[in-house]
Amino acid sequence: MEIGDQLKSIMENRKVSREELSSLTGVSESVLEGIELNSIDIPVSELVKISTVLNVSFQVGDTSI
Repeated sequence: MEIGDQLKSIMENRKVSREELSSLTGVSESVLEGIELNSIDIPVSELVKISTVLNVSFQVGDTSI
């Protein structure tokens, strides 16, 4: 499963909007949208911010972040 698909699923399950997540992480809504659509390469620093706020880890290949 792509990171964007993982993020979208987590946000839907927790009922967290893109706007809310942007506010909590400092990651712009447009970047979050790009991540959800798997259309941009996400910097690891942004992924760490998101995973910290959501208290989750993401599977990237064989690595969990």
